[in-house]
Order: sequence, then C-alpha cells, then structure tokens
Amino acid sequence: MKRHRIMHTKSIAPIIAFAAMCVAHDMGVAQTAPNSDQTPPAFRLPDGARPLHYDLTLTVVPGDAKAPGEIAIDVELSRPHSVLWLNADSLTISGASVNAPGTRVTVLSGHEQFVGLAFDPPLPTGKYRLTLAFEAPQSRNSTRGIFALEEGGAAYAMTQFEAVSARRAFPCFDEPGFKVPWRLTLRVPRDLVALSNTPIESVIQGTDGLKTVRFGETRPLPSYLIAFAVGPWQFVDIGRLGAKPTPMRIVVPRGRLGDTEFVTRSYPRLFGQLEKWFGIPYPYEKLDHIAIPLTVRFAMENVGLITYGSPGLLAKTDAATPRFRRGAANVGAHEMAHQWFGNLVTPAWWDDIWLNEAFATWIAEKMVNQWRPDYDRGAARINERAEAIDADALTSARRIREPVTSRSDIFNAFDYITYQKGATVIGMFEGWIGEEKFRRGVRQYLDSRQDGSATADDFLQALTRVSRLPVTPAFNTFLNQNGVPQIDVRLHCAPTRAWIELTQHRLAALGAKNVDARQWQIPVCTHYGSGNSFRQACGLMTEETKTLPLQGGCPSFVFANAGGRGYYVPNYRGDLLAKLATHRNSLTTAEYASLVYDMRALVRADSVSGAQAIEWIRLAGTAHDRHVVLAAIELGEFVRDTLVADGERPKFSAFAREVFGSRARALGFSPKANESDDDQLMRRSVLRFVGREDPQLAAQARKLAFAWLKNRRAVDPGVVETVLMLAGQTGDAAMFDALLAEAKATSDGLDRRNLMMALFSFSDPMLARKGMALLLDASFDTRESWTALWTGFSANATRRETNDYVMANFDALAKTVGRDEPGRWPYYASGLCSEKDRADVEAFWKERAKNYAGAERELAQTLEGIALCTRLRSAQGNAILQLSGATR
Repeated sequence: MKRHRIMHTKSIAPIIAFAAMCVAHDMGVAQTAPNSDQTPPAFRLPDGARPLHYDLTLTVVPGDAKAPGEIAIDVELSRPHSVLWLNADSLTISGASVNAPGTRVTVLSGHEQFVGLAFDPPLPTGKYRLTLAFEAPQSRNSTRGIFALEEGGAAYAMTQFEAVSARRAFPCFDEPGFKVPWRLTLRVPRDLVALSNTPIESVIQGTDGLKTVRFGETRPLPSYLIAFAVGPWQFVDIGRLGAKPTPMRIVVPRGRLGDTEFVTRSYPRLFGQLEKWFGIPYPYEKLDHIAIPLTVRFAMENVGLITYGSPGLLAKTDAATPRFRRGAANVGAHEMAHQWFGNLVTPAWWDDIWLNEAFATWIAEKMVNQWRPDYDRGAARINERAEAIDADALTSARRIREPVTSRSDIFNAFDYITYQKGATVIGMFEGWIGEEKFRRGVRQYLDSRQDGSATADDFLQALTRVSRLPVTPAFNTFLNQNGVPQIDVRLHCAPTRAWIELTQHRLAALGAKNVDARQWQIPVCTHYGSGNSFRQACGLMTEETKTLPLQGGCPSFVFANAGGRGYYVPNYRGDLLAKLATHRNSLTTAEYASLVYDMRALVRADSVSGAQAIEWIRLAGTAHDRHVVLAAIELGEFVRDTLVADGERPKFSAFAREVFGSRARALGFSPKANESDDDQLMRRSVLRFVGREDPQLAAQARKLAFAWLKNRRAVDPGVVETVLMLAGQTGDAAMFDALLAEAKATSDGLDRRNLMMALFSFSDPMLARKGMALLLDASFDTRESWTALWTGFSANATRRETNDYVMANFDALAKTVGRDEPGRWPYYASGLCSEKDRADVEAFWKERAKNYAGAERELAQTLEGIALCTRLRSAQGNAILQLSGATR
C-alpha cells in the first residue's frame, strides 16, 4: 500500500476502530455473555485452527447502510474446540452453523475484534465447514472496510481491507499468515458493474432488481488482499500483456475515460519491466487499475484490482503535469511490484510488513528510472531518505522490524520508517551485494515461497546464500534497532599514503534524553578526488572505527556517502566540509542534495551550527539542479520553522528573497515555450517557498486565483495548487469567501481538493478558524476535508490555530470520522515550539491517547519534536540570521 507523504506518516491513515458486534437473532442460535472459559483473545487468534477455503456472498447496493452476506469457511482444527474465535468488527451476526450433525452453535458476544462460536458438544480434531449469516456496514466517513462514495450523482461502493479491516466486511481469520483460496459472489443492482480480484465466471439476472455476479476462485490469498468495487464503472482496455499474456484495464468512474491517457501509455511499460526483473510471469489472471471516486491520497495493491485515489491515477491530458506523471508512474510501479513481492509471497505477520512496502518503494524507483531516466527518481529518493532520518533521529522512533503486539503497533507500522528508511536500507545493501546477485537472491526467495508467506529472515537468508556475504547480521543491525548512524569523517594524509578514518555513533538530537548507544554494520562507500580524477573507497564497517585507504595521494575533497545511497549521516571534521563547499560541483546531484539534507540532521544534533546551515542554503539555493534547490528550500523551511523566532521573521523573509527571489521572478507563474520539466517542477517549489516571504509574488498569486475562479485556463495546471495556497496564506475575507463558494459549487474533485487546501491555509487567525470549521461542514465529504488539511498542513503558517481548533472541538470532530481516526491528530501540534506548548499538548492528550489506536506513539513523537524545537531555538535561534549576514 502506498501512502503519499501521509506516512507517520505516514502519512498514515489509521486502522479503523473495532466496534461491538453480535446482536440477538431469531434463527435458533443463542447468544451469551463470555465467561471464564469463553474469554476472547487479547489480540491474535489462538492456535489450533486455520482456514482452508472461503466462499463469500454479499449483497452490495452502493449507499445502503448495510451489506448483508453469508460466508462459508472450511476450517481445520488441530485440537478439539469448545469455542472457535474469528475476527469480526461492527458486524451483526444473525446465524451460525457447522456441518457436524447434532452440534449446537452459540454466538458469543466478545471483544470488539472477535466473534466466538461455541460448540455443544465440542468439535473434535478434523475438518469442518462453518457458515455464518451477517450484515456489514457501509461507511461514509472512512475508507476502511466497505465504504460508500458519490461522484457526479452516481453511487459507488469499494473496499479497503489492509491492515485489519476485512473483519469489518465479513467474519474471517483476519491475519496475514492465513493464506487460502477464496470464491466471491456479489449481488448488486442490475445496472451497475461489479469487480473483484478475479474475472467474472457468471452473471444471473434476478427479478428483484439485482443480479448475481460470481467470480473465479482466487489463488491462496490473505484476507487483507480481497477487494471488490460496485458502481457505474467504465473501462479502458489496454490489451493483453506479458508472458501469459494478462489482460490489463484502467477502470474509472463514469465520465472519466478521457483522463487516462498517461497511465494507459506508461503502465504497460512498467508492467513489462517488473515481469522481466522478477523473472516470474505475472501470477494472477487479470490486472485492473481502478480509480477511487474520492480525492484521497493512497493506493492499495489488491490482487488483480489495484485501487488508487483518483488524483494519483487520473488527469486530463492538458493537466497531466510533470509532477502528476512522475507520481502516477511511481505509484503504479509500486503497486504492480506488490503483485509479486507482497502478494505472491506475503508476510507471516505484521512485523514484516516493512519488507513489502520498503521493497516496493525501492523497486518502483528503479523501474521508473529504467523507463524514464529523465524522471531522475534516483535523485528524488534523497528527499525520502532525509524524511526517514528526521523521523528516525527521535528516541521515540520505531524500529523497521518493530514487534507488533497491539492494534496501535499495526496502526503505527505504515510510516516513514517502514517505507523510506526500509527502502534506503535495501538500496544500500543492494549496492554492497551487487545488482545481479541481489536480484538472484530475490528470485530465489520468491520461487521457493509462491502462494505462501515468509519472514524477513527468509529474505535475508536468500540474499546471504547468493552473495556469500554476511548480509543477515549486517542487515539486522538496521532492522532491529532504531536510530540513525552518524559517522564522523577525518582525512589523514602522509607523504606516501592517505586514508579516511570513520567513527560511528548514534545520531542524537541536542539535549535528547535516554539515547542508548548503538552500533551498526554499515556498508560505507566514499567518493573522493583531485582535479579530474575521482575514485571510491568502500567496505563494511563492523566496528566503532574503520579506516579506508585511499589511492592517488591526498585528495582535494572527500564525500563519505557515494551516490547518497547510504543510510547514515556523515559529519565532516576539520576542514572537510569547507572543502566540499569548494568542490561541490564535483559531486553528483544525489550527493550534493544529500549533503544539504544532512545539514538538517546535523543542526538538530548540534554538530553543525545554524549559521553554517544558512550558508549552505545560499550555496545550494543558486544551484542549477532542481533536486539541490529543493534540498536548499527544505533546509530553509527547517530554519524558518525551527530556529527563527517570530520577531526575526522579517529578516528571514529578506534572506529568502535574496537567495531565491530572482529565480522565482525568472520562473514566474506561467510556463515558457519549450521549457523543461525541471523548470516546471522547480517553479512550484520555489514559488511555494518564496511566495510566503515576498509581498509582490503573493499579490500576483491572489490576482491569479481570482482569475482562475472565473476561467480554469487562466493558470497553468502545474501551479494551480501553489497559486491557491499562496492566495489563502496571504488572502483576506473576500478571498476566503470566493474560494469557499467555488469549493461548494465545483463538481471537479481535484479542484475541490485544491480549494480546500487553500481554505485551510489562511494566515489570518480569524479566517484560519473559519477554515477549520469546514471540517464540521456536512456539505463536504469528511474524508476529503481531512485529506486536504493533512496534505497542506506542513506548509501553513497557522499550524497553531489548527491545533487549537482540534483541541477545542475534539468531541464534535471525533463524531464525524472513524473511531480511531483521532489517533493521528497529535500530529497537528507538531508545529509548536515552546515548553508551554509541550505541557498543554501533553495535558490534553495524555489520557485521550489511550483511547485511539496509534495515538500514544504519535503523541510521544510530537512531544519530543516540540521539546527539540524549543531547545534548538534557544541555543541557536536568537542570533542566527545576524551571524550569517542574512540581511546583507
């Protein structure tokens, strides 16, 4: 599953709450309260029972409150059972039976996540068929379980079951290690289209306005990969692809066939590259890519039926911006990669979901780079590495392979550590092992476990066997402990030889408490040179200190992370950082960008001063490559938000205009004839940053926003979001009212999302509160409203107002969303920066966090971030701009 910058993310949408189920019924099945012998599981299902096959029938009428169904589960019991527990959440169970003559079945009201079936007499060891009748809810305020949507006056129903939401649609063994064949039958309105993981086997028209659609049996799958969709779908048939060959389609909501041009061209190419890389024909019978008619920001790798938030898959031909094309290619490659790595072989338990997501993140970049080198995904991943380092530098950070012993652990597992850190570590080890040996190891891993499940240990053992390197112990030092290696770098030169001395320790933020010592086994690789001669020195660092001999005498510069692919932060001692500034043009784009991004981590650790960071913003901000400029902008945002007190903001604004202003004016808000993708992408980043600090640019943005409201062609699609955000950040009540009126009037989902992001971005405190009140406005889909707030939050100046509104209106807001959605709301305090702020946030959340999955870790990380910001601002903020000559 791909989460677009919503991990910790993540970016991450919460696991939906588990509510009580099992009401009384009149079908001769008794219900009782649990006693000491009938206590439900605390978290995982008990051993002794496993499914063999599912036969599921559901009636799905989009928009109905309920979806009634029946499920037959073939099970094998390895010991006698008086009670069998299944996962079920928010289901109404109306009947249960077993094919054991004379056996009475009692449905036990149990834990939120479970339903118990008590057998009288107990069932002996053996194989049985359980049959349960039930009703499942269709949610209108979440995207978990079965959820209902509307677009263009049409109703749709879709599903999202990862991680633990299949149990919201039907009772089952809802754990990833239970992998068996499924057969699905849907009863749906006769005029609608039903889709699932496999092709349709038969359709029988009914006399009640419904038809019965029976799908082919699946290969063995866990419950979280089952999916279906019902609605007035339309199709673009791409044809049959690959070795088998396999039919591929783009599936869209009614009226959007014209928005598929880019993905119909790109996805077949990426599919072919993936099939070739894995060396295994695509394992399933079809591959549909389906757009969710909602502007949410996630995608899900359901077998044969990949779902995408519509902005990630669909764009009008004239609105398929360079940013859209890169994003759509990357998310498509990520989700298609899962069909082999993650679906064909699945994790035995959630503690290894990182391997699915990290691998798909890593290989998606590789595949997109092979297809379109000009998309430069290798350099783009440096930004993702930096995001992981930011998260991992906190003492409250998760491990990559964090034990999963609660719902909160599952909730927290889809974050920057899982995706970005995991992907960076995989890439670092591929560089050490070698591309071809690494690929052979992956193929061996998949070949030996097709249609089964596996662990990270299985994966690492395959790499170890093929490479004949100590992969497992080295990799485990990154999997099983949190934190980032900081490597102090010293250069030694003698008359006849030169060498680098490397010393590792844990990167620790200024004043951080409870920082345990760490040691890693790190594949390090350095890039050094003099004049036009460049070399590398590499090795596995297994001790606290390592020396690397250099060739060619004493070099002019040393860069200690060749290619920027290592998951560690070099800290250059002596004059090495100054030499890198002099020789920065000898670095690759990825190296230069990673050097600038690392400044953020080193300032937090008090290893580099804020004044030095300012000078690197100056250097990198005038670079030619957009990835380096983006790194400079993100370093500037860090300085602005962390080190600059309110009284110093005018000086920072002057500094930002000085460094980036001329480029912003040269790029302007309108594209030039025949300009490059890089210029179009840089325009968005530069204007978004400088526009907040430049009254003239902000005035232009407001003028363009009014023009766009009258005529969508008045603003280039690549900067619409930026124009509207700047108009909001600097706008008045008239601007707010105009944006709100259009947000309520438009039928275009992307326009509505951009307008909502702008409405949440107003800097005027009164208008900011008015914008936040839209979260309670029933005329907007609450799922889209929260997505818009989350997406634009980090760029807004009024983050304090956002947090204040959430805390002041918590109970009312919580009623409009899925039960555990508030588990990520502590994040909205992450822009605060004082001891009082920290105390207020802790007091508000300390008890509440216990009630929402994932909230306690989210709170711990937010509180740690506020405390760190407070210490950094106190230590470095007051004089930073004067020391660096920011107003010269």
